[in-house]
Amino acid sequence: MRGALAAVAMAVLAVGAHGVAGGGYPDSAGLTLLLVATAAIGAITAVSHSPLVLPVLMALGQPVCHVALSGMAHSGHVSAAGDFVNDGVMAAAHAGAAVLFAVLILIAERLYLLVSQAVRAVLTRPAVRVVRRIGRWAAIAAEVEQRLTLGAKGSRAPPVTV
Repeated sequence: MRGALAAVAMAVLAVGAHGVAGGGYPDSAGLTLLLVATAAIGAITAVSHSPLVLPVLMALGQPVCHVALSGMAHSGHVSAAGDFVNDGVMAAAHAGAAVLFAVLILIAERLYLLVSQAVRAVLTRPAVRVVRRIGRWAAIAAEVEQRLTLGAKGSRAPPVTV
């Protein structure tokens, strides 16, 4: 779930920022490259279980997404791929937004775990612990059964022929 949320958040953030900055919205080739890049980063995030890896990968994924959208997608727009690195304000805004999205994903993941545990605790039937004690009569019955001859199961059973 973490990897899918990270991939979707990165794609939405990159497309939104690219469109707001005047770079236009992606065509099919740019969108394909973006989806491949975000899916790869999302797969890496899904494999790692450390909460520190998610913000780092999302912050590093923004330049990759920007290059996929601007450098590879639009003809004559290759110089704009370097604008991400040259413009410190845009890079800081992308990195800050990516880290914010990562923190929100981690909070949502934690809340999901807490809510699912609460629902599970409410909906499951409590386990009943049965303690078996051998009472006085059970011990006497076991002794009588051992004393019966030739495998008869009770004192009123028919005799067993040998």
